[in-house]
Amino acid sequence: MRGDLTTEQLAERFLDLRQIQNLMGKYMFSLMICGEKTVYRDFWTRSMPDPALGFNNGWYRGEEAITGYYSAVAARTSKASGVIRDVFPEKLGALSEEELYGTGRMNLRPLTNPIVEIAGDGKTAKGFWQVMGVDNEITEKGPLSTLRWGYVGADFVLEDDEWRIWHLLMVDDITAPVGSDWAAPADYPALPDFAALRGDDLPAPTEPAELFPRYTPARPFTPPIPAPVPYETFSETFGYDSYQGGQI
Repeated sequence: MRGDLTTEQLAERFLDLRQIQNLMGKYMFSLMICGEKTVYRDFWTRSMPDPALGFNNGWYRGEEAITGYYSAVAARTSKASGVIRDVFPEKLGALSEEELYGTGRMNLRPLTNPIVEIAGDGKTAKGFWQVMGVDNEITEKGPLSTLRWGYVGADFVLEDDEWRIWHLLMVDDITAPVGSDWAAPADYPALPDFAALRGDDLPAPTEPAELFPRYTPARPFTPPIPAPVPYETFSETFGYDSYQGGQI
């Protein structure tokens, strides 16, 4: 902590830290309750150039690409809800489309070990978290729970006294169906009742790349994505949107 800050400045930084952690908690909770239809509007930057959303397989760059990704997740959720209704018509047949939406899906991504740095000029911030969660999805293989342990790195910007996401990198380190061997994950067969979901893939990233290799017994040691360090202005630090192939 810098020793030249006034008591008022220290208090402001404490509030900034709390707001950023609350922002990420709300973001993850919104995804858990299938809120992809409004998640960009609710949490992402309104003014900064080149917002970016990254996963293991690459980057979605720009508002159009990111909102297109969220819209595709929402469409797949709606389709999966219809399939599960067809499988259990006696239980779900009377539900409206709104009531049915998201049935069978709950993706839990608890954030742990936060490291948050506010820029010295107070205009941007960076955050790092570990994630130990599980996805519960309706797939072509039926209901499937998948362990997802990994990392989140994010750049934030202060807009109209409100912190918002600018760049967001979410990579899995370990993924495996619940109850399976992490070193040799089980591959369950597709089920006829869920065939409508076969090949229902999300749009490819606008910049495809292996940003972070998932664990296999043959993978060499792979360090986590870098944690933020104190910085004065964004120009003198790295951006999480520059992460590529394990490197910043």
